[in-house]
Amino acid sequence: MTLSSSPTADATALNAARRAVWIAYAALLALLVVSGIWHYVQQHAQAAAILVRILPLVLFLPTLLMQWRRGHIWLTALGVLYVVQGLMIVAKGGGSVLVGAEILAAAGLAIMAYRYVRLRGRIDRPTS
Repeated sequence: MTLSSSPTADATALNAARRAVWIAYAALLALLVVSGIWHYVQQHAQAAAILVRILPLVLFLPTLLMQWRRGHIWLTALGVLYVVQGLMIVAKGGGSVLVGAEILAAAGLAIMAYRYVRLRGRIDRPTS
């Protein structure tokens, strides 16, 4: 995929990427909470397990609010870790629709955060 070099097109693409990051972030957070509550109700996990699964994601909220580029780089890595976690759950035989949705949301978060970083780098790069 090629990106245009005009400043307005880059700014528009950056805003779209930012919205997509927020959507993927909210979807993943909601899925983790629902999944955690489901496992708690089924008595497969304790309440602390919900907190352990969502805390890393919640800690990145300032990054999204302040639009920090470096934080989005780390958010990309965190998205990849959530994908790997979901794949490990599936490999252990614990796959479900919720786990599949978590994997997709985490992959979306990683891809969109990476796209945001690339576009932001293009805009922030000094012109020579």
